Amino acid sequence: MGSIIANRCLPLLLCLSGILLSTCARGAEPDSTLALFRAIDERLGYMEDVSLYKAKNKIPVEDLQRERIVLLDAKNLAARQGLDPESMETFFIAQINAAKAIQYRYRAQLLSQEMPTRSVDIQADIRPALDQLGSDIIRLFAALLSNDHLLNERDRDLFQATIAPNLLTDADKQALYGAMLEVKLAR
Repeated sequence: MGSIIANRCLPLLLCLSGILLSTCARGAEPDSTLALFRAIDERLGYMEDVSLYKAKNKIPVEDLQRERIVLLDAKNLAARQGLDPESMETFFIAQINAAKAIQYRYRAQLLSQEMPTRSVDIQADIRPALDQLGSDIIRLFAALLSNDHLLNERDRDLFQATIAPNLLTDADKQALYGAMLEVKLAR
C-alpha cells in the first residue's frame, strides 16, 4: 500500500521540487512566496464552511456590507505596510470573488445532497481566522515587495500547485493570480 501511494505522489513531488528549485535558482524567496500562496489557500479553504453556515442559517452568499469592511481594512493595513492601497483593494476584490465562487458552487452541491451535520460558527471561529489570514496576506505581500521580489509569471506554477480548493476553476485562479501581479509598493 505504501509503495502505491509513493508511486502516485512521486510525480507531484518531483514537479513541486522542480518549481521550488527554479524559484531558488532565480534568486527569489521561495519560502516567503510559498507562505503567501499558502495563506491565500488557507483563507479560501474556509469558504465551504462559510457557505455551509450561510445555507443552514438561510443567509445569502453575497454580503456587501461585510465586503466593504474587508476592503477598507485591507486598504488601511496595506497603507500602513507601505503597499499601494488601491492595488491591494484590487487583489482583495479578486479574492472575495474567488471566495464567493466557492460558496456558490458549494451551495449548489448542497441542493443535491444531505446537509452536513458538522457545527460551524462563523462569528467565533471562522471570521477571526479569516481576518487574521487577511492581515497575514498583506504582511507577506509587503515583505516580498520590500525585498524586491515582484511576483511574476514564473511564480504562477507554484501558485497553481499551492491553491487547493477544488471548487475553484482555472479561470478563477488565473483571475486571482492576475490581481496578485498588480500589487505594488506605495509611491
